[in-house]
Amino acid sequence: MEARVKNNAKPLSLEEAIVLGVKNSPQLAEAFSTIQQYEWSLIAAKRKWFPTATMINGSPFVGYNWTTYVSNEYGLAASDNIESASAFNTIPTTAFGPTQTAYKGQQFQFQPGLSVSWDIIDFTRAPDIESAVEALNQQKYLFSVSARSLINSIQIAYFQIQQNQQLIESFKQIYKINREQLTILDARRTIGMATVLDTEQTRSQIFSQLSQLVQYTQDYIDQTTELSKLLALPAGAMLIPNKEATMTGNWTQSLDKTITLALAQREEIKASLSAAKSSEWSGISLIRSYLPSIQLTANGNLDFTNGYSYVPVDTSPTSALTASKNWSASAGIGFTWSIFDGGINAANAQSSYAESRFYKDKAENDKLTVIDEVESSFSTMETSRIAVFSAKEAYSSALDAQTAARARFAAGVGDITSVVQSIQLLSQAAQQVASAVFSYNKSVADLYRYAAVWPTDSDEFVDKRLETLRERTSP
Repeated sequence: MEARVKNNAKPLSLEEAIVLGVKNSPQLAEAFSTIQQYEWSLIAAKRKWFPTATMINGSPFVGYNWTTYVSNEYGLAASDNIESASAFNTIPTTAFGPTQTAYKGQQFQFQPGLSVSWDIIDFTRAPDIESAVEALNQQKYLFSVSARSLINSIQIAYFQIQQNQQLIESFKQIYKINREQLTILDARRTIGMATVLDTEQTRSQIFSQLSQLVQYTQDYIDQTTELSKLLALPAGAMLIPNKEATMTGNWTQSLDKTITLALAQREEIKASLSAAKSSEWSGISLIRSYLPSIQLTANGNLDFTNGYSYVPVDTSPTSALTASKNWSASAGIGFTWSIFDGGINAANAQSSYAESRFYKDKAENDKLTVIDEVESSFSTMETSRIAVFSAKEAYSSALDAQTAARARFAAGVGDITSVVQSIQLLSQAAQQVASAVFSYNKSVADLYRYAAVWPTDSDEFVDKRLETLRERTSP
């Protein structure tokens, strides 16, 4: 299983892994898309300074208009007209009666219009722009948070693979020692120099450590898969560390300086404060919406008609054709003033102010979290540094102890229990060494993350990725 991973995977350094992860990660592309969303929102807020123009159309804008007018008189006045017309035999005979009048009309119409307005005084415009600026700043800070978290995750995954590789190599050696010991015991048992207890104790220990070795191998495979995911590699591609686990990196700042640095630089705190400012400016904009807005306005209209109207139905319209043009224009200063809206905007403003207070409180809570993270990682780094030295000494002593125990057993002056115990101590020491080295490396990586300091030149990799993402589409 381990060989299959090694044969299919490409070795690379930690720095190369970080470069590859920053270059490929869709997580950063997702965060950058959010930045662009807020960049366009800021552009939209700034464009409120521009005048607006609207085309106005008639009914229809271009087309024909047909009319038909029919009138039928009835009642006493209509009867008098009928009698009067009967005396002179001039009553018209139609389907609708003797007093019907009918007209028709058809006109081609072209009615364009243009309205231009420019808000020269708008008290909501400036706070809307400030709100958009702070909202954009928040997203930029969150992008940095995503980049730092990605780099930290890559480092931890890399160190975990190294840890399991170290455990696999150690337990391979211990497994080999146990196999040799079992071979010797089987041979001695055939000549009556070893008991079933001696043989089965060793065999039991072999299978126990073999199970651990299998588990470490499975963890090794799982973590290489996790690293491939963080690096956004294509299906089937795998990468592994190009060197064995060692104490990597160092943190030279004192605890107090580290906390001061973290409180000044952590983007989570800055993002919360920017969100608070954005909400506060939104509330100010809503309150200012009750003030009047002053505009420069201009309107122009053209009404062109060609055709005829009110021509008797049975009459040819040729002599009634007319064409007319009518221009109109106006310009001046106007205003809009929302005097009373039921208090809706005032209530929404208070909601924005409450949201602003929420983010300010969140920033204070973020500071407490930052202090806790730095203190915890700093103490882990210091204790792990000592633990690595202690564990290595313990492993060296355990290795010598098991060699001595096996030699004593082979000389007939020791028992198998001492051998088993010494090998068990060796196994524990190997685990402690791997755990201590991983703990140290992780704590240093966490200190860079929690103090908002870019490890090595990773900030340059992030800047290059930003340039690549911005080349795709830019506002």
